[in-house]
Amino acid sequence: MKYLKNRRVTVLIFCTVLLIALSFISCDELITNKHQEKKKTEQTNQTISTNKNEAKLLLMLSKDNQDVIKLSKALQHIISKAPNVALAKKIEQTHLEIAEDFHEVASDKLISIPNYSEITIKQPLDSDTQEYKIKTLKKLESKIDNQLFLLDKLSKTTNSPDFKTLIGKADSKIEETLKKTKRIINNLITNS
Repeated sequence: MKYLKNRRVTVLIFCTVLLIALSFISCDELITNKHQEKKKTEQTNQTISTNKNEAKLLLMLSKDNQDVIKLSKALQHIISKAPNVALAKKIEQTHLEIAEDFHEVASDKLISIPNYSEITIKQPLDSDTQEYKIKTLKKLESKIDNQLFLLDKLSKTTNSPDFKTLIGKADSKIEETLKKTKRIINNLITNS
């Protein structure tokens, strides 16, 4: 009988030790699972934040691009020299191409940006003055500068290959339109 009693105590002690060991292991497992879950949540939140920033920057770029198109269209009507009109037309065409690129990426990423629609321009009464022309050109230059700033910000924000490709295409085109804008400004200033 004593033998059975000792055996029961031994089994009871063994089971108790086993239960305690299992509870420590399961606690470690729970802590590890919570840590992994927290990491996944942080990654998801960071991805969501990045996607929001990308969408916001693309929307801002698109709005500035539409403003550039409007301004270059207006300039075509108020500038009298043919070479300057041709440069303004090239700026408009370039930014229409950029708008198409923006829409392509936006539709792939399910981002809603404004559509370019045919713009009608109302010319103000003082649109023939040199001061108004230069003011409009400075505004155009400012919008293009802002686009370059936003592209730089987007390049620092994104890891998306679609956005990286868009940035590569748009950056060189926008740099070129900035040069054309400065050339028109110089032409107007020197010819006045």
